[in-house]
Amino acid sequence: MPQVLVIIINYKAEDLLPGVLKSLQEEDGALSIAILDNSSTDASWNKLKSLDDDRVQLFRSASNLGFTGGINFVLRSEWVEQQNFPYFFLLNPDAYCPGGLVGNLVSLLQQHANAACISPRITHMDGRPWYEGATIQYSKGKVVMDGMVKKQHGRVQETDVFNGCAALFDMHKVVKAGLFNEALFMYYDEADLSIKLTQLGYTILYAPHLIVKHDVSYTTRKISHLKTYYMTRNKFLVFNNTMSTGQKLLFLAHELALHGKHLRIKNMLFHMKGYIDFTLGRTGAINQQS
Repeated sequence: MPQVLVIIINYKAEDLLPGVLKSLQEEDGALSIAILDNSSTDASWNKLKSLDDDRVQLFRSASNLGFTGGINFVLRSEWVEQQNFPYFFLLNPDAYCPGGLVGNLVSLLQQHANAACISPRITHMDGRPWYEGATIQYSKGKVVMDGMVKKQHGRVQETDVFNGCAALFDMHKVVKAGLFNEALFMYYDEADLSIKLTQLGYTILYAPHLIVKHDVSYTTRKISHLKTYYMTRNKFLVFNNTMSTGQKLLFLAHELALHGKHLRIKNMLFHMKGYIDFTLGRTGAINQQS
């Protein structure tokens, strides 16, 4: 197997990393693991420095770069450029891999010369499905986790969107697409890059027979007003040109009604702020906008 760069973006999830690193086992040892501490805390950084794993290269950002900026920070680093990795594997700090997963994904990507990336099937820790391929509904500005291959678990298939929880990429093709969109900060970044890769003529693959377990409860413990903001603003940043006026109005009204029903007033305000900031051309992190 060729040398593969694993990228893990850490934000206050350092307690999970020993288990994640333990799950990343390849027989030929062809993994280099880059962990970016995304400006979390000094305590987080100190815990990362105590990790006892020769494969790990630590990075630390001065500010929170978001998911997209964090990935690009690592990819643009001098260390990565010197290594000349042909592939990189993106992995959440709360996701766990079976032995040999990365090597199997590399083998599949090598068999499909036109593919830019491939994601495995991703489940909850108890085995319930979480990602089984995804379809873009352009007119609605939606990415639907559609379980499209439930009856064909042994066959690699094309899909519309990879999943950033676990995905292997062809480095050259992602660089050609311009890396991840830092204007988004987080959310809808997978759809954005998938669309750009597809427009370049590449395909996105899904491997249903390879499974990663995701501790989804760790990252979705509450409905964050910041998540509401980014999900609203970035939906329009990515899909504004394909959504009809009716679908835009329907989305805005539906989300307001949903948050209002549960008396999530702060979420209602940030939902509207997301749309207003889109119309004003404000991008990036909400607290770093010019």
